Amino acid sequence: MGGEKRRIMVLLNVALAAGLLLAAGCGGTSQVVAKGKVSEGEKAVNEAKTSNASLNAPVELVAAEGKLSAAKEMFLREEYDAAARLADEASVDAEYARAKATTEKNRKAAEEMRENIEVLRQEIQRKSR
Repeated sequence: MGGEKRRIMVLLNVALAAGLLLAAGCGGTSQVVAKGKVSEGEKAVNEAKTSNASLNAPVELVAAEGKLSAAKEMFLREEYDAAARLADEASVDAEYARAKATTEKNRKAAEEMRENIEVLRQEIQRKSR
């Protein structure tokens, strides 16, 4: 029976250790994951800025910058779950701002082309009279 008790104790210790490892792994977002998400958020915000989002989607860009700033603050406080979540939101907002800026730029270019075509059409009509 002494060997049997020892085997049970070893199994219990192994189960306890596995449970602790599992709990630690599920406990929250790691620092590395949160840092990666903050970096992705920074990249997305920078890309939005270079696409002229400050001119064509300023509200969306400001929202992304605010969430990125909050994510950095949460990261410094070691609140990695909140930092990762806010960084994800900043990335989405920045991507939306970039897309909206590109769409607005293309819309303005199309409108300008329409105006130029109309001017040319009027010029052709005027000269053909």
